[in-house]
Amino acid sequence: VAIFAMVGCRPAETPGTGTTPTAATPAPDTKCPQIKSTVIENVYEDAYERNDKKEGGIRITLTFDEDIVGDWSCILNKDNWTVTVKNSTRQTQAFKDGKSITPTKVERVGTAKNKIRILASVVEESVGKAAYGLICNEGDAEQYGNFLGLQDYQRPSVADTVTVKLKSVCDVYDALGNNCCGLQVEACCAAVCEPVQIPTGCPLPK
Repeated sequence: VAIFAMVGCRPAETPGTGTTPTAATPAPDTKCPQIKSTVIENVYEDAYERNDKKEGGIRITLTFDEDIVGDWSCILNKDNWTVTVKNSTRQTQAFKDGKSITPTKVERVGTAKNKIRILASVVEESVGKAAYGLICNEGDAEQYGNFLGLQDYQRPSVADTVTVKLKSVCDVYDALGNNCCGLQVEACCAAVCEPVQIPTGCPLPK
């Protein structure tokens, strides 16, 4: 990549007599760590693994805009998190209304202090059968329909909306002690362009 610098395009300006430029004072940091990125995905390699494992395994990666100092023991306790999966075009009313799921594990990602990963299990049972995992694209919708023995027109037409919530008993604070009690974020599990009208606008990519 070439970078070109243009010099001398504009004559230097001399401040007026008696005028002393003053540097703006940066605003103090008073915010607790905020979630800047949410990545939601199935952990299966293929449809066979999804069906064989029967775990409905999903992975949610949260990246914050600054390092978290604490309270890590509370943040990493899976019982302090709730994951809700909602999709008005799934088969059962529980998922149409928003199915609450308890994570199986919450962990830090490597040595990063601003990133955590939540693992959870999603299973929907209908007509005596079960479908596993999230619906994030047309392939997932097709597998979902196959597992439940649905006709093409019965398959989901939108991707799942996932809400992740940390209980208010947990403090999330930065190095300056700025803290928030609990957190909540909502996102489509599909990789789609912003803006997305949640919870009704999660397109189903191919």
